[in-house]
Amino acid sequence: MIQDFSNTFNGRQTVMVRPMAISGNQTLKKAVGVILLCAAISALVSSVAFGFLLRSGLNNLNLEQNLKVNMLKTEQQLYSQRQKLISRHYISKTAGRLGLHTPLKSQIQRL
Repeated sequence: MIQDFSNTFNGRQTVMVRPMAISGNQTLKKAVGVILLCAAISALVSSVAFGFLLRSGLNNLNLEQNLKVNMLKTEQQLYSQRQKLISRHYISKTAGRLGLHTPLKSQIQRL
């Protein structure tokens, strides 16, 4: 801004400020500043989004691990129950309770 002290009124000077045109160097500085500001804002937003997605992914991973542990426990229980049901002693006991003859070894199939 250029200040002009040429106007005087009753011994006092009035300051008149005229806007000065922006030179090419200042335009470049303003453009670089705007670009840097946009880059900083986008970096901040992307960092926050990445942190949110990372936390969400870790929560999902924790849920999946808990589900896996529960499924393994259930699988072990089912396997032990299956072993009990296909045991020769249990089959013989159940056949006797139903009034059937005890099956032969060749009649019991193991899958």
